[in-house]
Amino acid sequence: MPFYFQLGTYIEERVKNGEWRPDQFLPSEQDLCESLGISRTVVRQALDYLERKGLVTKRNGKRTRVAYRKYEGGLMQDLRGFYEDVAARGRKTSTEVLAFEVVPATAEIAEALHLREGDPVLMLNRLRFLDGKPEVLVVTYLPERLCSALAGEDFSNQSLYETLDNKCGLAIASGSRTIEALALSRADARLLGAKAGSPALLLKSIGLLGDGTPLEYFVAKYPGDRTKFHAQLVS
Repeated sequence: MPFYFQLGTYIEERVKNGEWRPDQFLPSEQDLCESLGISRTVVRQALDYLERKGLVTKRNGKRTRVAYRKYEGGLMQDLRGFYEDVAARGRKTSTEVLAFEVVPATAEIAEALHLREGDPVLMLNRLRFLDGKPEVLVVTYLPERLCSALAGEDFSNQSLYETLDNKCGLAIASGSRTIEALALSRADARLLGAKAGSPALLLKSIGLLGDGTPLEYFVAKYPGDRTKFHAQLVS
């Protein structure tokens, strides 16, 4: 087994058991050489290998850090919300509610929800955290006439989809999603702990009831370097 692979496995095990945590510096190349009795070439090969796997990040002139785990979600085939998806993967999530109020539907929202422009919609603006780090900024719109029972709910610690089912008797049965790239604005970057102008993924989703009535329209922004989506293809 190549020495660099053995070293990579050694580092990976210590990351997985929590000895070295996300955003923490690894020992310097010189420290690893001296403590393990290996060459600098082996250390650099191991770190390159781990960077390709997405386990560490390297920056010119700076020591190597443990990378944050990427959020991996189903792009098209999975109708679970962020809360359910993260819980199913055994990871921890929390939410900061930035706003929850009734607003008039813009032309874009009205088109997505089959409403008239200006019709009242519930607007839920949330910053979602994954393992303690901000992961997605999502703004959700719901027709007020269908979801008025949600008024006053605290969505900092509960699932929107579960509450829709329990309070309103509504469940999303199908939907459509689009994804595109964008550069984060200064305000969005500050919330997501990223640099202004850095790349992000913009996900737009329309959720439909069983009879085809639009129930939910959301716009979500994910940091590009911490997110991966999967799409299942069938013939």
